[in-house]
Amino acid sequence: MRRGKLNAEPEAALKLKGKSVSPGIAEAEALVYNPGNHIVSRRSISAKECDAELRRLQRSIQATRKQLKAIAGNLKEAMGNDSALIIGTQSQLLDEGNLVAEIEKTIRSDRVNVEWALTRIEDKYTRIFRGIQDPTFRERVNDISDLLQRLQRNLKRNKDKPTPTPGNVILVARDIAPSEAAYLMSRGNLRGLVLTEGGETSHTVILARTLEIPAVMNVERAHTRIRSGDALIVDGLSGEVLINPDMRTRQTYHVKQEKYASYLERSRQVLTLPDRTLDGREFTLSANIELPMEVDLLQSYGSVGIGLFRTEFLLTDPGVARSEEDQFQIYRNLARRVYPKPLILRTFDVGRDKQYGTFSQRPEPNPALGTMAVRLFLKDPAFFRIQIKAALRANESGNLRMLFPMVTEIEEIHSIRRIVDECREELVKEGRTNLRKTSLGIMIEIPGTVHLIPHLENAVDFLSVGTNDLIQYLLAVDRNNPSVSHLYNPFHPAVIRSLMQISASAAAINKEINVCGELAGQGFTALMLLGMGYTHFSMNPVSIIEIKRLFTHIHYKFILRVARKLTAFSSRSDAEEYFIEQVVGRYPNLFTQQSLF
Repeated sequence: MRRGKLNAEPEAALKLKGKSVSPGIAEAEALVYNPGNHIVSRRSISAKECDAELRRLQRSIQATRKQLKAIAGNLKEAMGNDSALIIGTQSQLLDEGNLVAEIEKTIRSDRVNVEWALTRIEDKYTRIFRGIQDPTFRERVNDISDLLQRLQRNLKRNKDKPTPTPGNVILVARDIAPSEAAYLMSRGNLRGLVLTEGGETSHTVILARTLEIPAVMNVERAHTRIRSGDALIVDGLSGEVLINPDMRTRQTYHVKQEKYASYLERSRQVLTLPDRTLDGREFTLSANIELPMEVDLLQSYGSVGIGLFRTEFLLTDPGVARSEEDQFQIYRNLARRVYPKPLILRTFDVGRDKQYGTFSQRPEPNPALGTMAVRLFLKDPAFFRIQIKAALRANESGNLRMLFPMVTEIEEIHSIRRIVDECREELVKEGRTNLRKTSLGIMIEIPGTVHLIPHLENAVDFLSVGTNDLIQYLLAVDRNNPSVSHLYNPFHPAVIRSLMQISASAAAINKEINVCGELAGQGFTALMLLGMGYTHFSMNPVSIIEIKRLFTHIHYKFILRVARKLTAFSSRSDAEEYFIEQVVGRYPNLFTQQSLF
């Protein structure tokens, strides 16, 4: 007998805690998806047997291509063309040939069976990517593993169990490959997602957010503690998962779900309000995105632009990135989708711990202070020129801008402009004479660059503050290191003074300045930035409604007075306590609603 059917009297509820990655509340039966780990044996082969193994590999590749094409078709139907890029990444890994060539080379040189070659290569890339600190880059190994495991399964001629085709369920898994998640989500009957592992920027989580499927990850042993058929409630607001809740608990969550739906409806009403504070200070809210498919989310948040498009997703192939034509199509489509709002395209931010194929560097003593981003761009500009030319071509509507990360000195800006001009001239020689002017900006994320701003009046068109890296470099703190992450605090006196100086310096040279780090999407720090004079904020799309609700219900002059006083504090805790007390004391009702969930 199965446990906890929704129409049966369940056992006592068990509550598991994880991390919310997609908001909302869902109730349904559990479906535990556990494809299992397959033991792969090494089999030595003779030179004559290599050809037979290579034919087996090609049959598996053909089957995999067919499957990926079908999944991409389902995604396009459910979510539009951009969503299929998740599967397109894996198809391109096959089509461009580098990964396949590596598999073939391993079979020939090591004289081993296909299964063992696939396992060795998967282990190799897992080691490489797991050593990367940046979570966005680290989680891209899932695409490679997903593809290699699909090739393994297809070698067995479908002996494994197929991906389940469930009714309305909450999917529970240790982790789930992007293509499997895409298949299940595109069918429209997935109500929630619970993962033992996973990352916030994984393709699976981004899909869940796009489809507004409540999701909780990092739930310890979820895939072994929950059984298929269990009654589940997933609380994507608090990060909790309830197994076999009793009727009273279910009723409590039904009320909470209704309150959340009502909260969303009321909050979305603020999207109809003008983008200005109660006393008339205007502001602009934009979205940070990593994948083109995320533009679909923006329709739920009114007419907003893209304040930061992280283009590194194009580098998920460890050997080859997309061609100029591929990039052109992606950038042009995004620019058209958000027109007349801007699309700010950040050029490849690679180096440091982000090593990808073409951009892999020799190990450096201190990568965080080494060859990265613009430094790599200027050291080896050939590949970056492809991206620049694609972006210049894509700016057909005049709303695409280019943003260059990790700039240290004005000489780098002059070199960037020279390369951009050369790319424009190359395009003109190719017959592309209708190119629009493209604005160029730089990221302010290195402390030394803060003092460069007064000299940038004629050097750049706009500025963007990357608060994540700026704070890390200012305080010498890795926010992902639990041993020191407590020192990462935006109310530190050095951070406050730097952010104040950036805003004042940008205003003095009459340059638009955006904030695109995490601080822009967090309530109190966003208000602090508003009080410092910032007016352009770019954030995770799901934060837009809440930030607009706060901004449209406060007085700018009050926030300005409070923020200015923060420079008098020598203690980060005192500064934070003062700011929160002042704001909550003036607008108590504004924050009781915020703390409802």
